[in-house]
Amino acid sequence: MFAGIRKFEHSYEAFTPSNANEAHLAFADGDMPTNRFTKLYNYLLNVSIVTRWILFIVPVMAIIWIPGIVGLTTAHNTTIWDVKLIWWSIWLSVVWGGWWTALAVSMMLPRIARNTIGLVAVDARKYIDWIAVLHRYCAFAGWSLACWVSYQPLINTRQNPNASTGDKNAVDLIAKLLFAGWICAAILLGEKLAIQWIAGKFHERSYAERIADQKYAVKVLATLYRHSHDIPGRNDTLKDVHHEKRPSVDPKRFFKRALRGVKVAATTTTTALGTVASEITGSSVLQPNSPLAKVQTALQSANKSRLLARRLFYSIAKPGLEILTKDDISRYFPPPEDADMAFAVFDKDMNGNITRDELEMACYEFHREQLSIEHSMKDLDSAVGRLDNILLSVYFFVCILIIAVVLEAQLATLITGAGTFVLGLSWLIGGSLSEVLTSIIFLFIKHPYDVGDRVQIGTNIYIVKEIRLLSTIFSDANSCTVQAPNTVINAMWIQNMRRSPQMSESFSWDVAYSTTFDQITQLRELMLKFLQDNGRDFLPAFDVVVVDIPEQSKMTLKADIKYKSNWQQGAVKAQRRNKWICALKVNLAKAKMFGPTGDPDAKVPPTQYTLVPWEDLRHEEEMKAHHAHSEHQQSISQTNMFADRNNIMLDPSQDVFGERDELIMANPQRSGPQSRTSPSQTPAPVMPSPVTMPTPARPEGLEAFEMSTPRRDTFVTRQ
Repeated sequence: MFAGIRKFEHSYEAFTPSNANEAHLAFADGDMPTNRFTKLYNYLLNVSIVTRWILFIVPVMAIIWIPGIVGLTTAHNTTIWDVKLIWWSIWLSVVWGGWWTALAVSMMLPRIARNTIGLVAVDARKYIDWIAVLHRYCAFAGWSLACWVSYQPLINTRQNPNASTGDKNAVDLIAKLLFAGWICAAILLGEKLAIQWIAGKFHERSYAERIADQKYAVKVLATLYRHSHDIPGRNDTLKDVHHEKRPSVDPKRFFKRALRGVKVAATTTTTALGTVASEITGSSVLQPNSPLAKVQTALQSANKSRLLARRLFYSIAKPGLEILTKDDISRYFPPPEDADMAFAVFDKDMNGNITRDELEMACYEFHREQLSIEHSMKDLDSAVGRLDNILLSVYFFVCILIIAVVLEAQLATLITGAGTFVLGLSWLIGGSLSEVLTSIIFLFIKHPYDVGDRVQIGTNIYIVKEIRLLSTIFSDANSCTVQAPNTVINAMWIQNMRRSPQMSESFSWDVAYSTTFDQITQLRELMLKFLQDNGRDFLPAFDVVVVDIPEQSKMTLKADIKYKSNWQQGAVKAQRRNKWICALKVNLAKAKMFGPTGDPDAKVPPTQYTLVPWEDLRHEEEMKAHHAHSEHQQSISQTNMFADRNNIMLDPSQDVFGERDELIMANPQRSGPQSRTSPSQTPAPVMPSPVTMPTPARPEGLEAFEMSTPRRDTFVTRQ
């Protein structure tokens, strides 16, 4: 009202509909007439809610009282259904004015109750909030009751007792319809209250703890931010005041700087007004420069969350140290219990100190949690809206039955006909109703996940993007959008990683069969030292289990990777898993535990080859030749050997022309009986015929015989 009074100071001729306060009253230039009456009318609509309601109520009220004035002045005996016009005008005034009165009461009553009853009974505040959300349905129910109650004394009892049966039936019919309308309005209000109860209880059960934890984290960050300061020389922290450069003559820069100054002045003025409002209401409102507002604004962005974490770290950490301890923040939280709780918000690994990366990770988690809660509640509100639409469809048929009963229809016949109609459509809508009921139970009772959760359904891992009443939209590892019906997901195993505590997984590997128990013990000691050095990522637990010794060729070992977090963030989980496996590889080498194939880093020994001496080969050939001579007693020309290039193995079945004897001849160039020699005078069968050199004199006796006989060594050398 005061805002409207201040607006009266300006002339209505300067008003333009494009600058209206309410969105439904704003129009573009040219869409509305520009005459003086239209400008005045739109100006009064835009001034305040009081002037707007006066323009709505008074003209219609004047039209309603035209019959009443006529009945009081000229037509004293004029009646409608034997009821005088004055009573009709009074009742219609109650109907028209009653709606606006009920609407105004429903809008003001929650505010009054919140500042009176809500201060005494804190638990009643949520029900007051329900009434504030459903104020129009409350107004409709109250207005329907007022119409029916006022109709009885103003119209029904004012009818002439001598009225005709038709007039009496008409008045009674209106009374019955008004009663049915009030019953329908009460049921509608009950349906809306039931929806609010379902949504409130569901949000309270699903998000109460998350919202409380998020609020406490924001409160801790706001407290630390209040005691922080700008870090000179660093551009990677959240700045509170932006230092400007020296003013330039450029008009554009000057104009931008002036606008920035206006923004700062407006922010300062708003903060001053917010301080007064805080004194009056006891809550922080209209204070954009407050630490709480700064923190909440920073948590809306991932980058600003990181900058906020760095500002807090460099403001609180002692010079030269890379960690924060509980003593560094205990002075901001006087009770020791509060200091422990505030420190635990950031110290996720519970090792007694906080690094900058750990603080950044915590702020990033708060950022994701805030977005997740907002999107989850938004999607669940959408699902609740779908449920509301389904219940409104049922409400429509209930209203028809109520009106039929009020009109004294045959209830049994009506229910029988409606039941037959519904049963006839059961083949069409039965499956849909079953799916809707299953989805409602799955979403509102089971509720296995929220928006942003990392879940594993079957063998695949998904990120929940949107929750609907009948289906859920996921994003898989390839960023592909997947829409799955809730009825299908309901029949599958769902692993929610965000809701899980600290998770672990098993890792198996094979070692050599000769691995000893002492080596396994040494490996355990080395891995425990690694886990203690990396206490931020893993729990200090490592146990090796011998799974199997398949076919006594190798040993299969297994150990658990015990993380200090769940797998909601897949990148963090992959990084820690790689770190654990690489440490295991290094420690296996230190413990001399190798795979079934041996040390992979060992040098490959040289390959050894055995060379067969010529003497051994000659002796073997001599033995073969002697064995062949004693067994077959054949001539050298008939012995099949591989040493002579003229000797060819020929299959007897292919000896068509009888050339086998020619092919096995030792000296095919010679012919006649002179070329034949006895077996006793024949040298080794491998060699060709010798070449005899002339000698100056021939000895006699045994020496002459030996010298005239060709030697085998000579054959070999010349060959």
